[in-house]
Amino acid sequence: MYPLFESLCVQDGQILHPKWHQLRFQKAYQNYFGPTPPFDLLEALEIPQNFRQGKVKLKIQYNATRRDLQFQHYKMQNIQSIRLVAADDLDYSYKYSEREKLESLWALRGTCDDVLIVRKGWVTDSSYANVVFFDGREWWTPEVPLLEGTCRARLLAHGQIKKAALRVEDIQTFRGLKLINALRDMDQPMIPIENLTF
Repeated sequence: MYPLFESLCVQDGQILHPKWHQLRFQKAYQNYFGPTPPFDLLEALEIPQNFRQGKVKLKIQYNATRRDLQFQHYKMQNIQSIRLVAADDLDYSYKYSEREKLESLWALRGTCDDVLIVRKGWVTDSSYANVVFFDGREWWTPEVPLLEGTCRARLLAHGQIKKAALRVEDIQTFRGLKLINALRDMDQPMIPIENLTF
């Protein structure tokens, strides 16, 4: 019914970084459905009173003609360990509501908290976030992610992170990593590179 969606962060009643979600929505809509959407992603959007305190996840599902809003209070997952998994033919270039393939990869995490998906030897994303690696001086994100996340796009535009073609063998040259998305920004502890399971 709603093949695509956007996940946004609402902090104390304010939607954070809305323009980056608008940009991705417009691009996804035009590529998936055609020309111009008949509605705006955030038009006439009211935050319910019981979701105006703290950090809230706003999920906007949409199809060619309408959208559906879901709010939930958000607590960031404490990701400490990550397992690399291969998925050479995985396509998740838009935020598809159908996530069975991603969920089946996440199920391979074993005793780890999440997975880092590798496509034909190239590092991409975790099951629900983009990844950035720290080399001691700068932060690097894979040149070709599974999904071009809004947080990743914003950090690249502001010069806070850089893009690089990263293969599995490059991972050991870094000190650590962070998983980023609309609800997980750079203000989180770094995961030591030793916590990756190959």
